[in-house]
Amino acid sequence: MEELTVIFNAFASGMGIVFTPNVFGAMMIGIVAGMVVGLIPGLGGLVAHILLIPFALQMGDPLAAIAMLLGVYAVTVQTDSIPAVLLGVPGTAAALATSLDGYPMSKRGEAGRALSASYFGSIFGTLVATVIFILFLPLLRALVNSFSSPEFFMMVVLGLVMAASLSGRSQSRGLMMAGLGLILSTVGQAPGTGDPRFIGPFLYLWEGLPIIPILLGLFGVPEIIDLAARNRSIAESKPVEKIAGLWDGMMDCVRNWWLVFRCSVIGVVTGFIPGLGGNVAEWMCYASAVSGDKNPEHEYGKGNVRGIIAPETGTAAHLPGAIIPTVAFGVPGNPPMAVLLGIFVVLGVRPGRDMLTYKLDETFMMVNVVTVANIIAAVLCLVFQRYLVRLCFVRATLLVPFILAAMVMGASFSNLSLGDIGFFAAAGMAGYIFKHMDWPRVPMVMGLILGGIAEPYFFAAWDRYGLTWLYERPIVLILEMMILFMLFSKPIRRLLLDRYGREAKAND
Repeated sequence: MEELTVIFNAFASGMGIVFTPNVFGAMMIGIVAGMVVGLIPGLGGLVAHILLIPFALQMGDPLAAIAMLLGVYAVTVQTDSIPAVLLGVPGTAAALATSLDGYPMSKRGEAGRALSASYFGSIFGTLVATVIFILFLPLLRALVNSFSSPEFFMMVVLGLVMAASLSGRSQSRGLMMAGLGLILSTVGQAPGTGDPRFIGPFLYLWEGLPIIPILLGLFGVPEIIDLAARNRSIAESKPVEKIAGLWDGMMDCVRNWWLVFRCSVIGVVTGFIPGLGGNVAEWMCYASAVSGDKNPEHEYGKGNVRGIIAPETGTAAHLPGAIIPTVAFGVPGNPPMAVLLGIFVVLGVRPGRDMLTYKLDETFMMVNVVTVANIIAAVLCLVFQRYLVRLCFVRATLLVPFILAAMVMGASFSNLSLGDIGFFAAAGMAGYIFKHMDWPRVPMVMGLILGGIAEPYFFAAWDRYGLTWLYERPIVLILEMMILFMLFSKPIRRLLLDRYGREAKAND
């Protein structure tokens, strides 16, 4: 009972922080930015997240900065459904499944119902995810309290391996990119001794590589180049003028409450597992809706509202779920959380035990921002959606100069040095090459950020336990088995498929 009292008091305190003027105002800025960027196919929430980082860091209040970035993080999954439903052009990759049934509904005059179902599915998904977080928080707190430096180090290794294995089609490329990120994280002062490493004559590198310019370059520049290359408006079809049936969409979510709950659970689980992200949650939930529907009259891909509710609910629910491993273990649940973890480092916020004990109210503030932002964005979309969709008809080349200028200015905020611009440009060129040669960028960023976290944990474990922590601590052994499974499950499965496939052909 005492544990529940602590949790609910922290929840109330976290909700109170959300509605303080500076935090709420910063969140609203993030909401508006996320709504606009979510409408522009080719950018996506991660780019909006990165674009606002320099401005968030100038606010002076760490909680307000985090609220602004979480506001963006939460609402791109709301507005990306508008072009997906009305135009058949998904605002982000996470809305692709929504467009399969949303656009056919729009063409037969049910755009309002489809959009309303997507909005309320997102709201219910985040609400259910928050409840799941509260219910499992006592277990999570007990687990984190049993962790020490060896367990935290192995969690970081597991997060890197999972991100490398689940990002892109090649596990080996993902592992190499994660290794490159770890190597880059060693530039600067050694955490134990303070000795300089790999900085040469450049005092600029004394504190390590600048994270913000690198993030802006790696993820922002390639998208801007591709956006400029289109040289046309993003959508060519005529927008739907009349949008009705909003009440019907909400009732669809209520009638399909079991689907909403099931997809919310799937979303939370995929958010908790590092490296999966919203795209995996979206398609897993869509597949769950199709496989679990016994009604032969429900044809998916031709305008079934359940095909909208499922992916939108799961994609929204994975957002609070991804916060959990980030704040508890320092292992990002998805790419935007990897970026936010880097901001934690810059702001001096250290993930781990304190975030679930002494700073539990701040953790609840983060979860509550996602929930509140979803509700506010849904209301704004309901009111302004027929005007928001017209942003999709703006010529892409008109947006590029403004976005690029914002990125250059944001990159220079890091150290107020020309070195920031240099790293931004170099990271932009590297990011463009990596994207178009199918080398995953997320494992590299996770290696760069997590390397600075993992190294102190490793040396603390070495100094205190020697090598015995590798085989005497039960949680470490479990994490090691999970790491080995992630490393070798794909190659073994591929070998078995090749072997038995050849045998089956020979028998035929």
